[in-house]
Amino acid sequence: MAHREAPASIGQRLLWFLEHYRPDTASLNCPVVCKLHGPLDVTELQVALGRLTRRHEALRTTLVRRGRELVQHIHDDLPPPFEVVPLAAEPDRLDAVVAEAVERELHTPVDVGRHPLRVTLWRLGPDEHMLCLNMHHLVSDAWSCGIVLQDLIRFLEAGPDGDPGLPPVQWQYPDFARWQHEQLTSGALKVHQDYWIRQLRGMKLVELPPAVPATDGGRPTGIEVATIDAGVFNRLKAVARGERTTPFAVMLSLYYLLLAQRTGQTDISVASLFANRSVKGVQTTVGFFANMVVLRNQVDPDAPFVEVVRRVRGTVIDGFLHEGIPYQMLPLNLQNTSGRVDDVVFQMLLTPPPGTKVQARGVEFELYTPDSLGSRFGLELGLIPQHSGACQAMLFYTTDRFQPAWAEEFLADYLTLARAAAARPTEPLSLTRV
Repeated sequence: MAHREAPASIGQRLLWFLEHYRPDTASLNCPVVCKLHGPLDVTELQVALGRLTRRHEALRTTLVRRGRELVQHIHDDLPPPFEVVPLAAEPDRLDAVVAEAVERELHTPVDVGRHPLRVTLWRLGPDEHMLCLNMHHLVSDAWSCGIVLQDLIRFLEAGPDGDPGLPPVQWQYPDFARWQHEQLTSGALKVHQDYWIRQLRGMKLVELPPAVPATDGGRPTGIEVATIDAGVFNRLKAVARGERTTPFAVMLSLYYLLLAQRTGQTDISVASLFANRSVKGVQTTVGFFANMVVLRNQVDPDAPFVEVVRRVRGTVIDGFLHEGIPYQMLPLNLQNTSGRVDDVVFQMLLTPPPGTKVQARGVEFELYTPDSLGSRFGLELGLIPQHSGACQAMLFYTTDRFQPAWAEEFLADYLTLARAAAARPTEPLSLTRV
């Protein structure tokens, strides 16, 4: 197959290295899953997928190892594997059968050495389908998933020969990788590296409870789910506006306070995935840009909540300004080494929430969250704002470390602090006082 070469990005090299030390390589799948309602023309869908991969070089890029180097092969044309699978079951069993099929697909690794994208279409009825675009994380991230779905729908709506009205992609991912290498070799990234070395010097990991494995013998990742109601979440967003910051900083402040009250620590570091798309020209580029940023903050549990938010606001802004350096490149000297820097993670997803519906050529695409959703981290709090105005809170935890009862109580305490902050943002927050 005709192709050209480009160096792998810094993030790709780091993820490739980590992949070889993870027993579950399917954890690096990066899927988009949708329910499709309406008269789907499968041939037109395949044409739209072909146009999508021609638009985005990352979706026709394989990665190969050459000695100690990782190299991108950008193919002139690389149609993704496409499989149509009929599924049949009694009406009361169909949802379970679909969930099982999707879970099997998401637990099957994507071989990025052959294809970076695998497409499965389950036929549930004449006008009912389930679609999975399963990408390898080396060529995609959460932001890219939104681009992929948006562009696919535009191509499908335009028809096989129509103009989707999409502007040209300014930078393809290999362009970004080359620019990043130039920045690294020229020393332009040193100012960011120096910032993080100063910021994280002497950092201590959050001292989570001693390992007490769950005894149910289930999946390696457990999950607790709860909802912050719309009234509470709206008041917290008002706190963010009043402090000239984002809901991310406000909700992260609650996480810091809960960790401080649970551990007794006041110097707390939480990891978070930043989009890392501040470079002009990559807003509509598909690729692996996301970078793990370590947000270290001094937490005063006795301070009014708005004062905690002000301090966190500065931490988040500085993190955004210096997001281009992966923490794995930093010479960190941890004071306690019983865990990993990314053991404690906070995420607030601003991509369209599950249940979002869009249409193309009479077919409704509804975003779907698989039951097999999991996490690669020890303890991860993920927040997803909903169309209703509420906010879904999901706490992922490794079952070799935490009991479900501990996780359930931890998430309940987070919601308790959220309600207290919404009601009394100018007062200190404490679980003992709510």
